[in-house]
Amino acid sequence: MHRTTERRYVRAPLRAGLRPSAGLRALVTIVFAAGCLLSAAPDHDTLQAQSYRQRLTSIRSRQSQVQSRLKAIKGDQAEASSQLSAARNKAQQARDRANDAKQHLEEVRSILREVRAELVRTEEELAQERETASARLLALYQNGQPSYLEVVLNATSFEDFTNRAEISRIIAVQDQEILTTLVETEAKLSEQRETLEIAQVEAAQLKQQADAAKAEAEAAEREAQALLAKYQKDRRAAEADYAALEAAAKEVASFVRARASSSSGGGSAGSYSGSCAGNLMQPCGGRFTSRFGWRVHPILRTRRFHDGLDIAAGAGTTIKASDDGKVIFAGWKGPYGRAVIIDHGSGWSTLYGHCSALYVSAGQTVSRGQRIAAVGSTGWSTGPHLHWTVYRNGRTVNPLG
Repeated sequence: MHRTTERRYVRAPLRAGLRPSAGLRALVTIVFAAGCLLSAAPDHDTLQAQSYRQRLTSIRSRQSQVQSRLKAIKGDQAEASSQLSAARNKAQQARDRANDAKQHLEEVRSILREVRAELVRTEEELAQERETASARLLALYQNGQPSYLEVVLNATSFEDFTNRAEISRIIAVQDQEILTTLVETEAKLSEQRETLEIAQVEAAQLKQQADAAKAEAEAAEREAQALLAKYQKDRRAAEADYAALEAAAKEVASFVRARASSSSGGGSAGSYSGSCAGNLMQPCGGRFTSRFGWRVHPILRTRRFHDGLDIAAGAGTTIKASDDGKVIFAGWKGPYGRAVIIDHGSGWSTLYGHCSALYVSAGQTVSRGQRIAAVGSTGWSTGPHLHWTVYRNGRTVNPLG
């Protein structure tokens, strides 16, 4: 029922890395605590203005330092991005060379397997031919090789003689040719095998070197990625610091302008004397620093709808219930920090945020003007103030009517 516009708009961006650092938050808190304490002493306007200006100068000095740091980080980030691009190219080239070396080794091994298989077949064939030739020689030895005279005498005709002589010559020549061819083939295959085995060793060494280069290049790529991520994180932190300082500077500057306007009788730039919405009572005294409606968010630095009224007051200033009612919430409420919500009946309810202390609990009945909390700077706050939201039938309305 009481989901506010402010909560809906500001939760997500801070998770993206825009939350100010603890040191800057402390600086901002000190600035506004001092400012609000000074506002309680209207007899010292001149001293207050001087104090505000001094603190504004201090904030601007810090901003200048953060800007210099941010500029250096951006330079480092650009260099790291360039290094990462080069490392990625080198790593890809190394992966390509490793893949080529692997493929080459596989091709050498495949050819070597084929040569070995062919050599085995040749050796088997050579052994068979040698066995055949040996059997023929053994038969000639046992039976006696026919002499030229026997061939002539045993021939039945001249043609028979010619045929017998030619057959003997052809058989002898074929045996010799077969044996010679097989021996030559065996020698060539053996030589090829030896060459391929050497090539295989060299290819394996080349692959090992390529794999090592690939691993080294990929390690360099990961290192470059980590370095770039670090600079990106540093940049986000510096940008968040600068945004917080800028918000603090603008708030202090608004205090200075408001004080100057008040001192010169410039009217009610930060105060209100009329009646509030629903005849509610203003919860505490102080200067209105941010009214209901659209504004540039002091932390996010983007245009957001402000669903309440911010009243600057010294830390610990009493916050009073705007009307009779029942406390329906008392505790931590996200960006509002410590907060109280009171249901006043007839569709009216109020929220009191950024409190430093709560003096009531859920379920408790309170009276108009009863002390319920103390001004603080909890949650998403740049200094001590009360964020006061008024609801009418569950919808936020302007607290000033």
